[in-house]
Amino acid sequence: VPHLIATLWSHPQVPLRFHIGYLYRAMSGTLLGSILNGKALFRQCGAQAELPAPAAPRAIAGRRPRVSLAVTPIGPNLKQFQAYHTSVLVDDEEYCFGTRGIAIGTGTESHSICERSAGETRIFNLGFAREGADNLYEVLRPHFGGGSYDLLKKNCNSFTDCALFYLLRQRLDRQYRYLEKLAGCADACTSFVQKLSGGQYTPNPNAVGFDSLEVVRELNQGYFLFGLPLCM
Repeated sequence: VPHLIATLWSHPQVPLRFHIGYLYRAMSGTLLGSILNGKALFRQCGAQAELPAPAAPRAIAGRRPRVSLAVTPIGPNLKQFQAYHTSVLVDDEEYCFGTRGIAIGTGTESHSICERSAGETRIFNLGFAREGADNLYEVLRPHFGGGSYDLLKKNCNSFTDCALFYLLRQRLDRQYRYLEKLAGCADACTSFVQKLSGGQYTPNPNAVGFDSLEVVRELNQGYFLFGLPLCM
């Protein structure tokens, strides 16, 4: 662990060094124990990722559907290092991402797989989709194809982030992606997560090079300031 901390401290991909202190305490305490002993986080994420995808979404052309964000904490109950499963509700139709690509269901169907209490699922009403945002499935399918799911680099939260931007021109709150971003950086430097997962996590080569910001750039063509999307 000290070697990992030293590596991350000097690594250019770690923007906030004070996070490393939190990471060290988590590794040496509850997070390390939960991954090595229970491995609940990897088991739950793997189960969620296997959701099937139906043939086609419901048509929403010609109207502005209500958009909601569904959030469920998964894995160990850790305040600073909580993992989340998220999905997007377009009216009562749910969109999420798994190993088979974009899955579409009813209500909060994908969240029922999470082992923690279903009562922990929270739904946030985000308003109505912008004009013209009526083809979510077809627009995002090229970016989130089957076989490209990766627990750290391209997961349900990556899809939710891009889906919210397409529908509302807003991004997923960073708190829901904090743990995976930190773990992804650690794994890129030292294969840390691969070792702790006991082989349950291996990087998906089909997710190499994926960047949700690049997807946002494509969705936001024509709306840039100094080379960055106006809505971040």
